[in-house]
Amino acid sequence: MMIIVRIFPKGELDISWNKVLNNLEMMSNRYCTPLYLSQREEENFMSLIYDVKEVNSFGDILVKNIPSLLQPEKTRTITLLKPVFFPAPKGRAANLERYQVEIRTRSEEVQNIFNCILHLDYPIDAFPTYTAYSFGEEDILTSMLSTSRGRLKQFVRENLEPQKGIVTIEIGFINRSQRVAPTEMWKKYRESRYAFKPTAENEEYDFLESATLPKRESETSSFW
Repeated sequence: MMIIVRIFPKGELDISWNKVLNNLEMMSNRYCTPLYLSQREEENFMSLIYDVKEVNSFGDILVKNIPSLLQPEKTRTITLLKPVFFPAPKGRAANLERYQVEIRTRSEEVQNIFNCILHLDYPIDAFPTYTAYSFGEEDILTSMLSTSRGRLKQFVRENLEPQKGIVTIEIGFINRSQRVAPTEMWKKYRESRYAFKPTAENEEYDFLESATLPKRESETSSFW
């Protein structure tokens, strides 16, 4: 499974960010590998995303290692189950920005909406990099790339809003992401979880290496 640890620093976020990068060995163990760091622009926390193969082994990292190193104000965890990654369309738009799309649904429709996300026909300027069931405030969390927030909002309104069972959708701009997993491990991790294999119309794609993540004016978008 994937686990997101949201770390709320007492002081400057950049200080905690750099401490993680400089102490990755302390942040990992045999069964828990940090995959990447990200920051959602409008929130005062950073997210450290893990691949966790054995849940109990994650306990020491969460309650000992992270507090010892970072001394945060607080942490919050989100468990992502059945993460699915996506190859990217060939001819995709340039200057892509990364967004986090949080979806809440009625419980009886979670699986149907998840399957809808897997099988939508995505354009070259708004497409997912991964999606997963989420044990947190939302039911499904999807990472998407798009040329702008406005373009992504349009796509969501036209393709997700009409789906039966949608309660709320929120879009957050990810202004910074950095892979911390070893290159080959990260490549195999994505490829083993692809929704479908790369074809003539799409190709293997590392969204952490390729997405452009410029600084922008803060904005929060909620559809409902």
